[in-house]
Amino acid sequence: MRRLSKKQLEIISRASLDKCRNIGLKHARKNLAYMENTVSKLIGTEPASDSAIVISAGPSLHRNNSILAIIKAKYKGAIISADGALYHCLRNGLVPDYVVTVDPHPTRMIRLFGDTNMCRKSEDDYFRRQDLDPAMNSDEVRRNREIIRMVNKFGKKIKLIISTSASPAIAKRCLEAGMSLYWWNPIYDDYNAPGSLTRKIYEFTKAPCLSTGGNVGACGWVFSKAILGIPHTALVGMDLSYHPDTPIFRTQYYHELRDIFGDDLEQGYIKVYNPYLKQTWYTDPAYYWYRESFLKMSRKALGKTYNCTEGGILFGRGILFTDLSDFLKKFK
Repeated sequence: MRRLSKKQLEIISRASLDKCRNIGLKHARKNLAYMENTVSKLIGTEPASDSAIVISAGPSLHRNNSILAIIKAKYKGAIISADGALYHCLRNGLVPDYVVTVDPHPTRMIRLFGDTNMCRKSEDDYFRRQDLDPAMNSDEVRRNREIIRMVNKFGKKIKLIISTSASPAIAKRCLEAGMSLYWWNPIYDDYNAPGSLTRKIYEFTKAPCLSTGGNVGACGWVFSKAILGIPHTALVGMDLSYHPDTPIFRTQYYHELRDIFGDDLEQGYIKVYNPYLKQTWYTDPAYYWYRESFLKMSRKALGKTYNCTEGGILFGRGILFTDLSDFLKKFK
């Protein structure tokens, strides 16, 4: 397995921060109008549950029919969904207790909750190109209408765990759908450092600051551990990589890596052998950084973390790589 050097990981981390900091500050100021409750209100509110399942939107989610398995097991623990997995959950009959959103992109993420202003096919191929959720790959206008209808139908049953960095359009849309909003701040940098952006945003929002691990699935896991205090947390759909048969043009950062590597595009990807699956998956520098960040966090977390994705590259010290069926039997 080709590993990224510490310097390369630091460059990716810094680039991610630079990308988010200005828009995150801008959105936090605009979101003040919608801030009523923070995640502090939810601390310890799952007393009857000693387990939770965090659902990410990786391709293993639909390849392995994970939602069907959860429903058949009549699982009663907390269900925490990443925003990208919400539509998959709802159309397959599972209404999550919580949905987490963090990405500051000003226009894309609203689609995950149903864009009420969308009337024609988008020029942005972000959803069409990727293999995260095949249902989002075609007939965008009709799918968007379906998402609007489902979110409107089930919104009152869902608590939105929303980052101050998220687009204000998401806050407005989800309030209209009847969701309860609970706010938090991403940790952008060292809170105690001079000129800290994290401290600056906290001072005017007063929302708790949480680590993100660089992606919304990791945010859901942090929420489970730090806010709900769940001792046993399972992960599904947390691939952080691409299935071996995925065409490169369907990867998330295809355009960015093509701009960097040109004809040597494959040099921008990293192959990782998963000894549990006995398969080699491939990933990109951003996803690999997410993996390393998660492994670092999981070693410090209380309780246990079970990767029940049955795919991907997230394995190592601090994580129990196991089948979803085994977890569901253990935590009925």
